Amino acid sequence: MQRTHSGRPARIRPAIAIILALLLAAVCASTLSVARASASAPSGAVTVRVEGPKGTLIPATGVLLSDGTVVKDGVATDSCSELSAAGALELATRGDWGGTWSSSFSAYFLTTIDGLSYPSTGAEYWAFWVNDAPSAQGICSYDPKPGDSLLFYPDCFGKTCPKSAGVLGVKAPATAVVGRSFAVSVTEYSDAKGTPSKAVGATVSGGGAMAKTAANGRATLSFTRPGRFTLKVHARHAVRTETTVCVAAAGTKTCG
Repeated sequence: MQRTHSGRPARIRPAIAIILALLLAAVCASTLSVARASASAPSGAVTVRVEGPKGTLIPATGVLLSDGTVVKDGVATDSCSELSAAGALELATRGDWGGTWSSSFSAYFLTTIDGLSYPSTGAEYWAFWVNDAPSAQGICSYDPKPGDSLLFYPDCFGKTCPKSAGVLGVKAPATAVVGRSFAVSVTEYSDAKGTPSKAVGATVSGGGAMAKTAANGRATLSFTRPGRFTLKVHARHAVRTETTVCVAAAGTKTCG
């Protein structure tokens, strides 16, 4: 399986890959509202998530964008719109990302998020996806719409790259009842168009419950206690995902 970078196959010439990577990043510094995934994202929010090679760096985080220009390196001309995906990244990470400005592309080559760095000379880089598909635009040029879901994760190009099963997606009910089973659907997105396929054998766990997806990509779980739980989804060679479920005791409407 080939991962994609900005909507193109990952196995491309290094020079092209570097050019595409330059288009992926941008500048930001903002002080707008941020809502973590543990609470409902505000109306009109854009959701940002950052995955690392061993786990989540930034959980799904709702951010509200506003008009303006942002600068990352202190040079006023090295700027982009706060309404861009880079503005969303700046808010979600609270500024904890870095890159190198390219005058040719008026963008940053994104090298670091949350302390995890991938230099431009290596095979690995920070991929940028929008709504379960690789973005065809860089984060400085893409302006997210309310409700968009942005994902950043380490991808790789070249013959030495490990096998990949793509990016996982999950659908689960927002609420559940203690002692009652419910189904979770897990999909894999592994091409440039974001076409979903059923994820077989993925592990879904959280709140003391655990199950694996069957041939139909569905797993059945139940909880023994109320609460708001994070369901974490893992599969071999795939980028993980997660979602939250409010589990209420029978006869109530609260999460405990």
